Amino acid sequence: MALGGGGALGLSEIGALQWFEEHHIPVDVIAGTSMGGMISALYATGNSIDQLKAVMNDQVFGSVFRISTSYASRSFRRREDSRDLPNGLTIGLKHGVSFRNSVLIDQGLNSFLDREFLRYDDQVDFNTLPIPFRCLSTDLNEARTVTFARGSIPDAVRASISIPGIYRPFEMNGHEYVDGAVLQNLPAQTVRNDLGADVVIAVSLPLVPVGKKDLDSIVGVLQRSFSVAIEGNERASRKLADVVVEPDLTGFSAGDYLKSAELAERGYAAAEKMKDSLLPYAVDDAAWNAYLAQRTARKRGPAGTLLRVRVAAPNEGVTKNVERIFAPLIDQPVATNKVESLLAAIRSDGRYDADYTVGYDKGPDRRPVLLVTVQDKKTGPPFLELGANVAAQTGGISRATIEGILLDQDFGGYGSELRSHIKLGYLTDFDSEYFRKVPNFLQIRPASPVGTMFVAPHGGILRQPFPIYQGKTRVSERELQKAGGGVDIGWTDGRTTEIRAGWEENDIRWHEQIGIQDGLPNVYGSMQRARVRYALDRQDKAFVPQFGYRVTAEGGYLYDAAGGANAPVFDTQITLGHKFGKEIVAFGTEGGTMFGRNVAQPYRFTLGGPLRLSASALDELRGTDYFLVRPVILRKVASLPAVLGQSIYVGAAYEAGQMRAPDFRTATRQDVFLGVLAETPAGVISFGPALGDGGRYKLIFTLGKLF
Repeated sequence: MALGGGGALGLSEIGALQWFEEHHIPVDVIAGTSMGGMISALYATGNSIDQLKAVMNDQVFGSVFRISTSYASRSFRRREDSRDLPNGLTIGLKHGVSFRNSVLIDQGLNSFLDREFLRYDDQVDFNTLPIPFRCLSTDLNEARTVTFARGSIPDAVRASISIPGIYRPFEMNGHEYVDGAVLQNLPAQTVRNDLGADVVIAVSLPLVPVGKKDLDSIVGVLQRSFSVAIEGNERASRKLADVVVEPDLTGFSAGDYLKSAELAERGYAAAEKMKDSLLPYAVDDAAWNAYLAQRTARKRGPAGTLLRVRVAAPNEGVTKNVERIFAPLIDQPVATNKVESLLAAIRSDGRYDADYTVGYDKGPDRRPVLLVTVQDKKTGPPFLELGANVAAQTGGISRATIEGILLDQDFGGYGSELRSHIKLGYLTDFDSEYFRKVPNFLQIRPASPVGTMFVAPHGGILRQPFPIYQGKTRVSERELQKAGGGVDIGWTDGRTTEIRAGWEENDIRWHEQIGIQDGLPNVYGSMQRARVRYALDRQDKAFVPQFGYRVTAEGGYLYDAAGGANAPVFDTQITLGHKFGKEIVAFGTEGGTMFGRNVAQPYRFTLGGPLRLSASALDELRGTDYFLVRPVILRKVASLPAVLGQSIYVGAAYEAGQMRAPDFRTATRQDVFLGVLAETPAGVISFGPALGDGGRYKLIFTLGKLF
């Protein structure tokens, strides 16, 4: 059999294989390209039709097709980046300015292939499989079709399904490979000449007719052009087959990966339509059972316990760290979920690419050997995350910033980094921190780390306007200028938790810019602050969590503060969410206190703005003691394409808050926000009205993060 490629349309080939099995037509050899290569490999290694259908399910495709790593899989510091700049575009600066060379990341795809072909990840002769197998790919270096006949099956399939521009090319031995469909989508010639088949039956996926809107966009034109080019080479390949099965795929597209069952039915129907040509190749029950027994006898058994771990990494520091992480797996059964979990920890900081292969020792027990490969990313570090945040409301001040996070990882040592966050727009802010790992004295033994100690000197400058209100009226605008720095020491587990304690000193300038005299004193001078901060993040997403919670708490002491009293300071924020069917129920609360001290205006808390009393103006309330509670209910009304893993919701939020100060009349407010909220690659977009007590009303729009 020769199975052609075609994205999701290739799932119809499962139905054709099912028809063959039900009618006792043995497949002696098989070859595939792209999706046909993946299905061929799964079938050739001994999977039944039921197993194929179970493997190629919606959940698998949801993990395979991802535009970025999930929030939960990122390190603590990269989660903080995601919260600061959720729509950041990553720019590599290692060799000038460079961007990623694919729409999707391949971590989910690689994990799937490694898991499914665990027993066939070493130097396998593809002729020794339950069904002899070939896989086709396109070599970009030499501009030719390459047929994989031995080696690692995960590598062969990965090379064959690297759709140009969608997945990055697969690199192996100095060559870059992309989808085999570029030059040969239907491997009929390979089945006949390389595998020596007397009879070639091909499942070919016909070119789908042009839809009404298929050519109305650049993407549509490019996709159609690629399909037409493939059709050209496939027509020649069809002529080399004795029987060609062509499923009727009207109404389906190459992106319909969530319709695997319906597509399999189309493949089955296509084989049934060709039964007069196919049934002459059927065998009797005795011959069929003998064929199945031969296939089963060639299947490899369980992998056994791990003999050792070998690490290939860019430097000694990374090598030792990876060896320490993987050491507990030795002499344990090979569990791909555990291996993937440890690889995710290596990748979580965004610094390295990491993958693994499983080979087998030449001893009598053929015990598995794990080879972990860690590689520098081609484009960085340093990296620049570039994006924007917008918060706008009617009858108030809108805020927009262009932001960049400049990150230089392993700066000064493995695990250390220099991070600078730059904001330009309604404010100007430059903040930089050097996160330096220090020897971990809390480590119980080399194979059981319990976290990392760090020291973090930091500094920055800030220019930010602040509106001053009397009632609902904005009477003036003041400007805060701040410059200074400090140092923290702390501990982090690297994934969900960070504790730090530190000190900082800043020069402060707080003065009136425009408007009538607001009666507030100008403040010039310096301030110092000592603090302890705790953060725990176990949410699955940054802003619309479907499960989990996030807690931050900070306590400290403000002293030698120009313009006002010294004061202890404490503030905390808590958010949690849970999904119930199509509904997400979330709850957020925050509060802070300066224990009633008459602290100067530049150091006070603020309230007002989107989801912080939405019907009030941005930073309308200013004081020394406050609280805010915010229950939210969201109902999912639409999903963006599966590759994005994002949704559109309608929802409502109730907000109640209070602000107090020794020289300020206590303000207690409540409001309701009703609107649409969308998770998108550009960040979270929210839009809708907020209705509050006292006749307050705002129309809200946000882009980027939820403020």
